[in-house]
Amino acid sequence: MMRLAQVISVLGHPLFMPLYAFGLLIYTNPYINMMVPEASKYFALGILVVFTIILPMLTAVVFKLFGLIDSLFMKTNEERRWPFLLTLVWYFMGFQLLTKIYVPQSFLLIMIGAISAIGIALIITSRWKISIHMLGIGGVIGAIIGISQRFQFDHSMLLIALILFAGLIGYARLKTNSHNYRQVYAGFILGLAIEWICVINF
Repeated sequence: MMRLAQVISVLGHPLFMPLYAFGLLIYTNPYINMMVPEASKYFALGILVVFTIILPMLTAVVFKLFGLIDSLFMKTNEERRWPFLLTLVWYFMGFQLLTKIYVPQSFLLIMIGAISAIGIALIITSRWKISIHMLGIGGVIGAIIGISQRFQFDHSMLLIALILFAGLIGYARLKTNSHNYRQVYAGFILGLAIEWICVINF
């Protein structure tokens, strides 16, 4: 079961969440699918792969090579601080590039929510180890709820699947002793709330 928990933790890694959110919305919401030109879809997904996955991962690897962190999993608050800050920079650069191509405003709002969530997590992490995995999946769910309300489109089946996935991620974080229940629930609620507020109110 420990091995399964580790696999779930990898699949539910927070760096994948913006890509999951954009991909799911593009290919499950017909309004967004029709609204976004095909080239813009690929450009947007490419920007996300580079700036929200590859560059943050490379940052962590460089930190590990130079001995600035002990583990790529960054289990302590101290290890998380600088990689999180640089991830915030990468996300902001990705957001700036997304503004240069044609994507729905709601996509930009999702990125603003992600940047806000990372910034708040960075502050919280200086004092308490909140679950960033749950912050990420909570953010995806909050974004989907907000998009459903904005476009008046039923994403209920997708939301059920995502909530089940969130439950698996929460289980994995507890099983691997990465977090306690409070850290898991706090991360989920915070991520959901931030993304929902950004998507629905701006």
